[in-house]
Order: sequence, then C-alpha cells, then structure tokens
Amino acid sequence: MTPEEIQNTIEQMLAVQRQIQESQIKNTDNIARLEQQVQENAALIRKDREDISSLKDDIRTLVAEIAKLTVDQREKFNQFYGYHQSADSERLNIIERLIKVEQEIAQIKQQLRDRS
Repeated sequence: MTPEEIQNTIEQMLAVQRQIQESQIKNTDNIARLEQQVQENAALIRKDREDISSLKDDIRTLVAEIAKLTVDQREKFNQFYGYHQSADSERLNIIERLIKVEQEIAQIKQQLRDRS
C-alpha cells in the first residue's frame, strides 16, 4: 500500500468514526429528551391520579348526601301522606255528621209538617 492509500484509508476510518460519534451524540440527546418526556408524563399521570382520587371522594360525598336527601324526602312524603289520610278521615267524619244533621233536619221538618 502506498502512503496515499494508507492516508485515504485512515481518512475514511476517521470519517466513519466521526459519523459513529455524531450518531451516538444524537442518540444520547434523543434518549435524554425521551427520559424528560417520560418524567413529564409520569408527573402528569400522578396529577391525574390525584385528581381522579379527589373526584372519587367528591362523588362519594355527593352520593351520601343524595342518599340522605332521599331518605329525608321519603320521610316527608310518608308524613304528608299520613296527614292526607288523616284529613280524608276527618272529611269523611264531617260528611257523615253533615248527612246525619241533614237527616235530622228533614225529620224535624217532617214532624213540623205533620203537626201543622
């Protein structure tokens, strides 16, 4: 091999080595960027989990409040229904008394007519 050929071979080897080093630098940069993205994504996931946990707590609280309101509403309905039933019963008693009074008035009128 001539000195020029050796020189060319060395230059080619150095060019290949430079390309390998540049590629390694790019890969290292890409890996660093990916690691940063993974860390950012992990932080977002942690935040999302915290938010979800908080929302679950809020939902549990709302469900408990709704259940309590439902029980309260049911109790009020039963109470009002009871009042309605009592009022109906009292109305029936009043109507029965009114009919009885009307019958007595009719009897008294009849007796008065019979005496006349």
